[in-house]
Amino acid sequence: MINSKSLFLNMKNCIKLFALLFLLNSCKNETKEVRNKTAVKTQKNDEVKIPATVYKDYTTAPVDFLDEKYKTYGFEFQGNSPSFPSYYFFDENLGSFTVTYVGKSRLTRDYWDTDNSTGFFAQFKGNNKNIKLLSDRADEVLKRESNDYYILVNFLPTEAMTECFDCDLGDFKLKDDAYNYFYVYENNKWVLIKRLFSRNIQKEGIELFTDILLSYKLKDSKSIAEEFQGKFKAEADGEYTNDGQGHTTYYFTITENKIDLKYEAFRGDFVCEGEYKGIQNDTILELYYDREDDRCKKLSPVYLIKKEEDEFFIKGIGGEGTINDWIKMDKE
Repeated sequence: MINSKSLFLNMKNCIKLFALLFLLNSCKNETKEVRNKTAVKTQKNDEVKIPATVYKDYTTAPVDFLDEKYKTYGFEFQGNSPSFPSYYFFDENLGSFTVTYVGKSRLTRDYWDTDNSTGFFAQFKGNNKNIKLLSDRADEVLKRESNDYYILVNFLPTEAMTECFDCDLGDFKLKDDAYNYFYVYENNKWVLIKRLFSRNIQKEGIELFTDILLSYKLKDSKSIAEEFQGKFKAEADGEYTNDGQGHTTYYFTITENKIDLKYEAFRGDFVCEGEYKGIQNDTILELYYDREDDRCKKLSPVYLIKKEEDEFFIKGIGGEGTINDWIKMDKE
């Protein structure tokens, strides 16, 4: 039988135990609250501040996309033939963007081809490549040779998003009227070059980059100099096949604002027939395909035409044996 004194002592001990547990739980909750407040404070300090000069049409870039703080996840490499170095960033107050470096020349773009034995990836042996080392080396190359690249940004503002499934991977649900904004870094500033309905963007990789950059490159093309105007003909041999060697004749009609190409071929190589635009670079006229066939669109000129005294020459026609040679043109 338990006496009253023992019962009193047990109750007293229980009360002490409950008081101690309550105190410990209160301290734990207080510590958790302090941590939460600290986390909130840190998040607010790290928020991206958008300058007041930025308007909702985003004609002015909302931030400097090249700021080092946006390279949190480092560089990744889209595609493989070639790949394109890029980095991604997301902020709930700003939105998401990807910065991509696109080589201005075929040689520069091919440097990032994973199969290029003298390219960027050739210096890393084996399949177990150190991701951070790849990113750091890419950053060094791109800073050193930045003038050889178009630096292109694809920006999606936060107000275009209705739901975020995996923000760090760019997995969003978008509004029906969402836009993507494309900027290029030129003369030490960001220039808005294209605004596209997000739902209308069907292309990706080099096809998308070429569409965006080529239209920007050609939009201000000037009138073609009179010395390059007229009708021209050039001929070149193509590749050898089982049926023999091909031969192609090219007919260029060049006016002040338009270039038209037609051709005749005997087992000839594929030719991008149609309209071109010209950009004069010193004494060279660069010809860029200006129609809808994605196989023909290139950031580099398809053909080059030059004049030496009273004669004209073209580079880019024929097969591998002639494509890099200057071939004489006949002018009517």
